[in-house]
Amino acid sequence: MVLLCSLVVIIDVELFRKWGFRIDATPLMYLSHLKEVWASASSSPLLLLVWLWGMLSLTGALLYLWLLRNRRPKPVTQVVWYALPIYLLAIALLIIPMRGGLQLAPINQSSVYFSTQRFANLAAINPVWNFFDSCVNHTAQHDNPYQYFAPKKAKTLVDSLFLDTSTQTHFVIDTTVQHPNVIIITWESLTAKVFDKTGGLKGVLPQLSRLAQEGILFSQCYASGDRSDKGLVALLSAFPAQPTTSIMTIPQKTIRLPFLSQVFRQQHYTTAWYYGGEPEFANMKSYMLNGQFQKLVTKYDFDPKDMNAKWGAHDHVVLGKLLKDCAKMPNPFFVNLFTLSSHEPFEVPMKAFLKGTDEKSLFINAHHYTDASLGAFIQKAKEQSWWKNTLIIIVADHGHPLPEEESKQEDYHIPMVWTGGLLKEKGLIIKQVCSQNDIAATLLAQLRLPHQAFYWSKNIFGNQYKPFAFFTFNDGFGLVQDKRSYCFDNAGKHLIESTGKIRKKDFNAGKALQQQAFQDFLNK
Repeated sequence: MVLLCSLVVIIDVELFRKWGFRIDATPLMYLSHLKEVWASASSSPLLLLVWLWGMLSLTGALLYLWLLRNRRPKPVTQVVWYALPIYLLAIALLIIPMRGGLQLAPINQSSVYFSTQRFANLAAINPVWNFFDSCVNHTAQHDNPYQYFAPKKAKTLVDSLFLDTSTQTHFVIDTTVQHPNVIIITWESLTAKVFDKTGGLKGVLPQLSRLAQEGILFSQCYASGDRSDKGLVALLSAFPAQPTTSIMTIPQKTIRLPFLSQVFRQQHYTTAWYYGGEPEFANMKSYMLNGQFQKLVTKYDFDPKDMNAKWGAHDHVVLGKLLKDCAKMPNPFFVNLFTLSSHEPFEVPMKAFLKGTDEKSLFINAHHYTDASLGAFIQKAKEQSWWKNTLIIIVADHGHPLPEEESKQEDYHIPMVWTGGLLKEKGLIIKQVCSQNDIAATLLAQLRLPHQAFYWSKNIFGNQYKPFAFFTFNDGFGLVQDKRSYCFDNAGKHLIESTGKIRKKDFNAGKALQQQAFQDFLNK
């Protein structure tokens, strides 16, 4: 083990110099091409590296022998009955250090990320752990399983859908404000199925309904994926969700993504991310630090009495802290707040809106609580001096299977509401199909900031906007267009469901989007 671990460390030193990231499973993919590997390695200082490997291994071996010099085990002469349960208990307890502690998320790169500087974070990673983590979780995948077209044809098809030819943008905000504040509130599992203004249940979200009436409602918005780690990337980086993996869990890829927070930092905004839960979950912390958020407010910033039993601080507590912080936050600011109370197990500190202890009732009650918390936040925010110069975007991270419906498409249908004192047009309902990926380009176009880096995002208010939404699920994808939509299973190569008349052109668009999006993921 000393020889193996030392070898990984030494290889990491040289690979980092050439590749710029810590060692993962990528080198293993080239073992079938030993001639090329040797040609590449011959340019490295091999003698120095071998010498370093020998010295590191020798030092480790001598240290091992020194530690065990007086600890030679005695021969076993008798086996006692209680040995077996003791060993079984010891093996079970090893699960705790194997996962890195008792926290919700197993140990990942976020556990050591601490800076907005890329090199500092990379230096903090254990190369041996990183290598084997990549081997186990297949983070170094390089093959695209979704090859429907020749690469050039797939790119041409996708370019025709995303290249922005708009010459005019309809402005819905007060453009006389030079550097307005922006707050994006990401609502956990907010599905259109619990919101009356998007065809869902009545009375569950009265505060959001009121905000939609006095702001702008996007009634045909769709999530990019089915998990939070995919939704946050779609919102903040406008990068489409992957059907079988998640780019957020791979920091060496997220560092290459565009970020809204980076754009605002370049405009001298104060940037902050608020989440009442554990930031290491799904590697969120590394993603946010790669995005150059200056301040991360997480569960460690809240009192234990304000926590629920599972995830972290209740939504009204986190929103309350944001309200207080905005009063002293240097303007202009860009903030993303991610709620959590509407996540399983749906524990909320208020009287139930809907009687019942079944999962559906608990889910609806949790959303009703978040709605009340958000309403109270907005009401108090309207009294603050920064309100008149602020745009607030309320949108889900993803939809939810609850309340259960037969349509898979509806599981991805989410509300999006724009509010805030910065709006000059109010009471609008945007009925065009759009995606949460489109927020980046739409927002930046409203602020007259460049958005070309966000390739997968479209300006909803542009005069050449192409209305469609693409989403992925486990080894499948869906495409929603005006008056027609379908969901396609990649494994079975057949439609799961469809509405309207689906043309060959629609099939080709969906397949090209799946192929090109996953290829972009592999290329990062």
